[in-house]
Amino acid sequence: MKLKHNSNFIKKDTVAVFVKVEKETPRVCTFNEEYKELFNSLVKDKYYTINTPFAFGFSNNTRVIFITYREVKNYMYETWKCAGSSLIKIIEQLHIQDIEIDMADLFSEIASMESYTQFCLGMLLSAYSFDKYLGENRLKNKTHINNILLVSEHKKDTEEAIKKAEKIAKNICLARDLVNEPSNTINSLTFIDVVDNVAKSKKITTKILDEKKMQSLSMNGILGVNAGSKNPPRLFIAEYRNKNAKYNILLVGKGVTFDTGGMSLKPTESMMGMKDDMAGAAAVCGALFLLSDLDINANVTAICPLTDNKTGSNAINPGDVLTMYNKTTVEVLNTDAEGRLILADALAYGIEKYKPDYVIDIATLTGACVIALGRNATGMMCNDEKLSEVLKEAGNDTYERVWELPLFDEYKDQLKSDIADIKNIGGREAGTITAAQFLSYFTGDTKWAHLDIAGTSFIDSENKYLKKGATGVGVYLISKAVEKIVEKEI
Repeated sequence: MKLKHNSNFIKKDTVAVFVKVEKETPRVCTFNEEYKELFNSLVKDKYYTINTPFAFGFSNNTRVIFITYREVKNYMYETWKCAGSSLIKIIEQLHIQDIEIDMADLFSEIASMESYTQFCLGMLLSAYSFDKYLGENRLKNKTHINNILLVSEHKKDTEEAIKKAEKIAKNICLARDLVNEPSNTINSLTFIDVVDNVAKSKKITTKILDEKKMQSLSMNGILGVNAGSKNPPRLFIAEYRNKNAKYNILLVGKGVTFDTGGMSLKPTESMMGMKDDMAGAAAVCGALFLLSDLDINANVTAICPLTDNKTGSNAINPGDVLTMYNKTTVEVLNTDAEGRLILADALAYGIEKYKPDYVIDIATLTGACVIALGRNATGMMCNDEKLSEVLKEAGNDTYERVWELPLFDEYKDQLKSDIADIKNIGGREAGTITAAQFLSYFTGDTKWAHLDIAGTSFIDSENKYLKKGATGVGVYLISKAVEKIVEKEI
C-alpha cells in the first residue's frame, strides 16, 4: 500500500471524509443532497463545515465515505491512530483499492505534527497482512489497497508525517513478520539471516557468537537450553553508533524460536503459539532498526540469544545445575523456565562488554504475567525510578502501555536453592516478579528494566490496528523510550 500526498483531488471516484462522533458507524453516500443531509446530521462541531476547500470539486457520482471516529479518552495519539485504522477497515469491507481523503477539516482537529503521524501510522499498521502462505484462491478474495491519497494544502506537514509513520510501521511490521513465521521457517540461523540483511542496509554493524565461542565464555544458560536441539544456538549482536551520542543503551530480547518446554514438556494446548517465544528478539531488532532510521543521538546495542527448547537426548533435566557466564550457579528445577536462562547470559555478557548507562530486556517470559495483566498491558519491573517513568510515558504515547510490578528483595527468598546459588523458578506465587528477580542476579547495579510481553505479543482476534497474530509490541515502545532518555537527558 502506498500512502501519498497531493494538493488536489485526481480521480474523485471515492473520497473519505472524517467525522468525530461517539456512536455512528461509517456511512457511504453520493455527493449530492444525500451528502449534505448526512453531513448536517452527523456534524455538530464548530470546526466542521460543508464548505471545505475541496467539497465543490466532487462530482455528483462521487462516492463519499464518512469515517466516524471517537476520542480515546486520555490518549490523544491513540485517537488518531484509531481514526486511521477505521479508514482501512471500511476500505477493506468495500473492496476499494484506491481512495482519496479530504484532510481539510481533519486538520482543524489534529493538534500536532505527532498526531498527524499517528493518523498515518494507524492506516499503515491496519493495512498489514501476513499472507505469505495463502494460496491463489484465498489471495484473490482479499482486498489489496493500492493507493491512499491524502489531499490537503499542508504539503510539508503531510509528507513529513507519512515519512515518519512509514519508518515506524516498517519496523513494527518486520517484527510481526518474524513472529508470524512458523518455526520450521524461523530458527536461530534463519532469524539471523533476516535481521542481518536488514542491518546491512543501515548504519548498523553485526556480529555473531556461535556455540564454540559461547562454550569458551561459559554461556551455559544458552547452551543448556539448546542441548536438546538439532539447531545450533547463536548470540546475535547488532550495534548502532552515533557520533553525537551521550548514552550507551543495551537492549536484550529473548529469542526462543519454539518452546516445547524441554523435558518439562508442555501440554499440547500450551504448546500452540509457541513460535512467538522469540517476540522479544524481534522487538529489540525492530527497535534498533527504527532508532537507526530516526538517527537517534545514542549508542544502542541489541543482543538476541537464539535457540529453541526441545527434548532431544542431550537435553538438560530438572535438577541439573548450570554455571552461567557470570559464574552464578543455577539449579534448573523446570526446563520450561528457559527464557530467563538465555537472557541471563546475554544480560551479563552485554553489561560487562558494553558498559551501558541503561539496559532494557524484553521477553515473552511468564504465563503468570498473562494471568496478572491480561492482554492489554505489558508487565514492567525496574530498578531505576527515572527509567521506569520514561517507559511509562513511552507506553502511554505509543499505547503499548506498561504496568509496574515491585522488585522487593524479599521475593529473592523464593529463588534460594539447596545445592546452587539460585534456582530458576520461585514457585506459583508472584511468578512474573520472581522471574525478574532471577534476572537481577545478572544485571548487578546497572540501571535496568525488564518487560514481560507474554500477554501482549500475540492476539487471537483483530483489534483496531492490530491484526490477528503477532502485534510487534516493544518496537515502538522501546524506541520511544530511548528517544525520551536522549531528550530528557535523564
